[in-house]
Amino acid sequence: MIAIVLPKADERILSALSLQKCKDFKVYVTTGKVEEDPVLDVQHGSWSQVKEEVLCILEPGALPDPGFVGRIVKAVRRHPDFDVYHVNLQGEKAFPRKTPAKKLFKLAVLGEVPAPLSSFVFRSAVLRSKAVFKADGTLDPFPTVFSCAAERPVRNVWRGQLDWKAPESATGPMDLDRRVHEKLDLLKWTEDFFGDDDYPLSVGDQLKLFATEVAKLYPSYSVDDLKELMNGFQVAQGPVRKMRAQSALKSALKKRGLELQ
Repeated sequence: MIAIVLPKADERILSALSLQKCKDFKVYVTTGKVEEDPVLDVQHGSWSQVKEEVLCILEPGALPDPGFVGRIVKAVRRHPDFDVYHVNLQGEKAFPRKTPAKKLFKLAVLGEVPAPLSSFVFRSAVLRSKAVFKADGTLDPFPTVFSCAAERPVRNVWRGQLDWKAPESATGPMDLDRRVHEKLDLLKWTEDFFGDDDYPLSVGDQLKLFATEVAKLYPSYSVDDLKELMNGFQVAQGPVRKMRAQSALKSALKKRGLELQ
């Protein structure tokens, strides 16, 4: 049996779960009203309270098709030696059969393929022991996936499909700056995770990526503030690296200036 965790009670997701062909699952609703359901086994609880062997977290915007649970159950039974599984999103590029951490970085972090938390399935015990949290105590999606998949690649669920519509995000200046800072925090975390010698990108590409993200904070932040942020990355340490980092930032700011005109 697997656990389906809903951070918020969501009637669309619950309705989709009631149509599952495979009934080998339990639903945990973390917040919101839980009503008795003649079809579903629903109870209050968070992912940390799950007793089932594997779990997935379906956030608002996720809509599983009728075969969703059955394909996950089959994948876990046929391939028990994995800690993290992935379900492809409808209309998006499929993940490889096995995705190691470096490939996952390029697919998910670099944005080649959308990969929301809802598209991953975790061994419950592994998630409890290796979850990564944000400062507010909530689960940090990508670091958590990387942490749980550090020892083994992510196994894709054959023919698995999940309809996903990303929730609309606020577009005010403060909201945009907050999302940039979240991305910068993620990139700093990946530096610790991979290390300098094993990073998925070359030093030049890494500096270009980081500078592009830092430059997005202009003009809300001064150039001096942006230089300080750039110098805070591990890849920018050392006299030569620091010069290259500032050069990458200068190029990114020049491009950013053109974009803002």
